[in-house]
Amino acid sequence: MGVAFGLGLLSDALLFLLICGMAGSCDARLLMQKFKQFKGILAGLICQFVLLPAMGFLSLSLFPQVPSVAVTLLVVTTSPGGGFSGWWCFLCNADLALSVAMTTASTLVSVFALPLNLYLYINLTYGRAVEIDYMQLLLAVVIVIAAVICGSCLSIYFPSQRQRISLAGQVAGVAMMAVGAMANGSSHDPLWDNPMSWFVAITLPVAGGLTIAMIAAKLVRLPSPEAVAVAIECCYQNTGLALTIALSAMSTADIGEASGVPLFYGIIEILVIPLFALTAWRVGWTYASPTENICVVLVGNYQPSAVEVAAEATEGSSNKKEQRSTMI
Repeated sequence: MGVAFGLGLLSDALLFLLICGMAGSCDARLLMQKFKQFKGILAGLICQFVLLPAMGFLSLSLFPQVPSVAVTLLVVTTSPGGGFSGWWCFLCNADLALSVAMTTASTLVSVFALPLNLYLYINLTYGRAVEIDYMQLLLAVVIVIAAVICGSCLSIYFPSQRQRISLAGQVAGVAMMAVGAMANGSSHDPLWDNPMSWFVAITLPVAGGLTIAMIAAKLVRLPSPEAVAVAIECCYQNTGLALTIALSAMSTADIGEASGVPLFYGIIEILVIPLFALTAWRVGWTYASPTENICVVLVGNYQPSAVEVAAEATEGSSNKKEQRSTMI
């Protein structure tokens, strides 16, 4: 119990440093603009709390599982986005400001959306209630908000240090992955002994959610870097929070089966998202040039400033006026 508590505190601390680093690596004025832009945030929240839970339910309808596995997967797909989504967006140079804004918004909205989705998909379908660990949920809200505020202040007062701030966030992200591996490595459940349908049921929400979210974001005409951020945010879940909530409703006999679900979901995230991010970069959907060296892209910061975004918006507006004048 002491080791688990210590790992939990360390994980929370690293989550704070990760999100703080991501928020501090982008222009704070641009981050504030993302909170004010209705379309990007709304698209992300709909994908996060409508699309992905529906994908989880569809997956279980196609590949039925025992109740402990089904309930845990539904908890995972109804949870808020994880802080690591910003790390992936930073690496592939998607819209990091939108990613941080969406992580903050989804964590806040999850206080209401998570219980609602659990009631809809678990209580009505399986006839059982899942108790919500609101203290853990509220702790996640506090950590994310505090980290975003701290990172934004660092970005404002130390703009020349954004590269170092982002590097600190990346180091925290790698350390967080190591801590997660240590925590999951303590499970003695034979993960790889599960049937093929088990693996497909958990993989489908990640791959399907990522694909459909990207298509939906493009359909509502979000810029490509924003669409990539929405897609990653949609499928990357806070599996640690989901596991805590799921296990609070499980009997001791079901814990082994349930704990393997977020573990394998996380493995699929690590496999699918980098492949998607690499593809997005190569086809020109991110801020980094597709002709740039990949090593330079991974360590470089191509995030635009608020001034650059405003200039592009002004230029685009002028071009539209010129086109209208030409047509007249």
